[in-house]
This record gives sequence, structure tokens and C-alpha cells, in this order.
Amino acid sequence: MQEALIELARIKTSDSLELHGLLFRPCKKSNTALIHVHGWTGNFYENAFIEFIASEAVNHGLAFLSFNTRGAGHVQEFLKEKNGKREFVKIGGSLEKFTDCTKDIGGAIKFLRSKGFNRIILEGHSTGCQKIAFYLHKTKDKSVKGLVFLEPTDDPSITERFLGKRYREALGIAKKMVKSRKGKEPMPAWVPFGVMLSAEKFMSMSDPEYIEGRLFRFSGKLAEIRAINCPALAVFGANTEYQEKPGEKLEILKRTMTDCDTKLIQNTNHWFKGKEKELAKTIVKWIRQG
Repeated sequence: MQEALIELARIKTSDSLELHGLLFRPCKKSNTALIHVHGWTGNFYENAFIEFIASEAVNHGLAFLSFNTRGAGHVQEFLKEKNGKREFVKIGGSLEKFTDCTKDIGGAIKFLRSKGFNRIILEGHSTGCQKIAFYLHKTKDKSVKGLVFLEPTDDPSITERFLGKRYREALGIAKKMVKSRKGKEPMPAWVPFGVMLSAEKFMSMSDPEYIEGRLFRFSGKLAEIRAINCPALAVFGANTEYQEKPGEKLEILKRTMTDCDTKLIQNTNHWFKGKEKELAKTIVKWIRQG
């Protein structure tokens, strides 16, 4: 990485949560920043490709912000401060409400605008793809000039593939738990990630009737994705563990969206292991050509 200014980002959301991350800034003045939104229960630093993207961005005069959303970790405490009062609230990936992602991403964009960045590119990995797509679909934020989808995965299809005939049974259990006001309690242990996944979150991710579940439902209409009028780049690893026939899914996105470039990176997985540099170069080249 060329010489860069690195600072701790303290991001305030509209509902007074404090989120944290790192901002990498090139020494030369820039108005463009790339925001990375991690996947389910992830964080701003764990995936190895993050440092490659940060380095490539800074080397080409772009800022890069990676931050923890309220869905970081499984269950953890976040600081909430309002009217001079401080408290900690338990959220994390097992308990977060999907639609609150607009508050997190909106807070990150507000933070960057205060630093002088007015051209924003949103990048999501895995569930982060649903979040950036929903943010733009919901807000129509004109400061967002591009979307980068890294492994935009069809969660209901994954869940059904893992559970087989018990998929409908699991949805039924979740619905009963929510109806009996036990929606924040964990799913049964036989459900994938069940002990870490609340009934409410399971339904949000795994039921295509919910916005989170249907956003990248490739067998569906992709109505919300189709309505996005913003340049996009979609990338899959050819050996991804979480999406069948990724090349075909990229073609679906290319046909569905107004302006969508695609890249299938060979010999790598959901986390782009071993191909981090190629991924970083692909993303930054696409941004600079836009």
C-alpha cells in the first residue's frame, strides 16, 4: 500500500448507535470512497480480501471504509447514546432487524460526507449484498454512484438445500415462535446455525416472502434489483460454497439490471481465498472506469 492516512471511524446512526471501523485515505485529495459492508455475523477486518481492496483503492486515489454494522458477530453489545445518556443494547447478526441496515449504511455515508467524500460506491459481501441493494432501493441516495456485489447469495435456496424436506418444517417452527412472542429465541439445533440464529432472523433470511429473503431470489422476479438504476459489478468465486451455478446467476443479474458488469473468478470460494489480489484489482479497475 502506498502512503495512506488511517483513522478509526466512529459512526453514529440515526437511532443513536455507535458503530466502528477503519477509514483508509490516500494522501492526495479525493472525492470518491468505497464502503465495505460485511456479511452475516461478520466484521470489518476478518476477511483477508479487505486489506487487498484497501491497498488497491488507496494506490489508485480512492478512500476505503470498512465498518461493523449492527449485525456484526452473533450477539454483542453496542453503545447507544442519546440526550447525554449512555446504554448498551444487545444486537448482532442473530438479533438484528434487516431493514435497520439503512440506518447503518446511511450513518457510514454521512460520516464520509463529513470528511469531504461525495462520490460513494457501496460494496457488500454475502448478506452485505442484500443490505446495499435494499439501502439504495429504499433511499434512492444520489450520492451512491455504484454497487459492488461480492457473492450475492440466494439465502432461501441455500437453506432449502441444507435442510431438504425439513425446510418447510423449520419455517413453520419459526413462524410459531414469532407468533408466541419467542421470535428472539434461537432456532432448534438441527437447523443450520440454529443455536446462533433467532426465529425472527431465520424467517427474514430464509423465507422469500420477506424482503431480505427475496432480494436475490434468482428463481423469482428480482423486482427490487430490477428497479435499481445504478451501475453495478457482481462477482462470484467459481467454487463458491453457497451458490449453485454461480456463472448462471451472474448472467441473470446482467439481464435483470440496467447496467451490470460481472466477473467469475476461477479457483476460489465464497471468501475469494487465494484470489484476493485479483478481486481487488477487478473492483478498483471497475470503479475507475465508471
